[in-house]
Amino acid sequence: MAEHDTPDVLHRTAARVLLVAPDGATLLVRGHDPEDIDRGHFYWTPGGGLDDGESLEEGARREVREEIGFAIADLGAVVLERVGEFPFGGRQIRQTESFFFVHVDDRFSAAPESLSDLERSAIDAFEWLTPAEMRASTDQVFPLCLADLVEHVLEAGRPETPWRSD
Repeated sequence: MAEHDTPDVLHRTAARVLLVAPDGATLLVRGHDPEDIDRGHFYWTPGGGLDDGESLEEGARREVREEIGFAIADLGAVVLERVGEFPFGGRQIRQTESFFFVHVDDRFSAAPESLSDLERSAIDAFEWLTPAEMRASTDQVFPLCLADLVEHVLEAGRPETPWRSD
C-alpha cells in the first residue's frame, strides 16, 4: 500500500523474488505499461508492494504465490536493495525494493492465482531468461544489474550484505 503518497508520486515498499533454476535462468515477467504502449515491452521480477503491516518476507511469499502460483519455504537473506522511480499505470512510482534469491529445482510454468486488473492488463508472459539472454534482450530488464547479480550469487554465493543499486 502507499506510504507517503503525493499527488505526483506514489511511494511504496516492495518485496521482489529472483526464482533461479540450476542453469541460471531466472523467471521474469514480460509486460508493458498499459497506459504507455509506446514505451514498449520490458521484464521485471515477480513481487510487488507490501500490504499494511506486512513484513518483507510475508509480502515476497504472498506476491510470488499470487503472481506465479509458487509457494516459497525459505527466502534467505535479501541480496539487493534499491530505490527505483518509474512511470507505470498512469502514476509515477517511487519504490523501495528488497530482492530475495531463491533456488528452484527446475524451470516451471507460472500459474498465477490472483492478479489485479492492472497486472492482467500489463503482463504478456512469464519467461525464464539466463544472464546471457537478459543481456541480449532488446527489451529492457529491471533491475539493470540483474544479470550480474544472478551470476555473482551462482558463482560466489549470496553477498554478505545486500548489493545496492539505483
